[in-house]
Amino acid sequence: MGLKINKTNIILMVLISIIGFFAGRWTLKPDIQIEYIQGETIHDTIPKPVPYPVEVPAKPILPLKPDTIRIPGGTEYIVMKVDTAKIIANYIQKNIYKETLFDNDTIGKFSFEAVVQYNEMQKFGYDFTPIQKQTTIIKKRVLTPFLSTSYNSFGYFGAGGGIYYHDLGVGLKYMTDFQKTGYEIGFSYKF
Repeated sequence: MGLKINKTNIILMVLISIIGFFAGRWTLKPDIQIEYIQGETIHDTIPKPVPYPVEVPAKPILPLKPDTIRIPGGTEYIVMKVDTAKIIANYIQKNIYKETLFDNDTIGKFSFEAVVQYNEMQKFGYDFTPIQKQTTIIKKRVLTPFLSTSYNSFGYFGAGGGIYYHDLGVGLKYMTDFQKTGYEIGFSYKF
């Protein structure tokens, strides 16, 4: 009882295995997954920011109010004069500015708060929550080679290989009971 495996069958099986190996390497298909991850919020406050530069306009625009000038003899003139009370009210008034400059899924959110009183910025604070783009590339094989061996209760020994295309596989196996030889073709599907 000798093993009747000829050189042609061995060369064919080795050649199919080598082709399957390289075909599996050449057919890597990248699967790109993009995810946006929210970062940690950054808070900061700048107390009493200093203006730079300071400019005084040549012709300032001041709040005006009408004033009546009466001249003896019954003549009245209406003129505009600086409204000092409005300037003082504006000077002591506290103005709080809150604004969201941007809020989107790809950059993040930026909000600020500014307090202005006594003709000076009293405080400037901001919150920035960044969003980071994370790209993950997973290479999936389109063609996946496989090798197989088997032995069954009928006394048959088998050796072979094949290839999966995504989840569908086809294989070729050399079968022998050490007296008779043959081939087996099989199909399989991965769940």
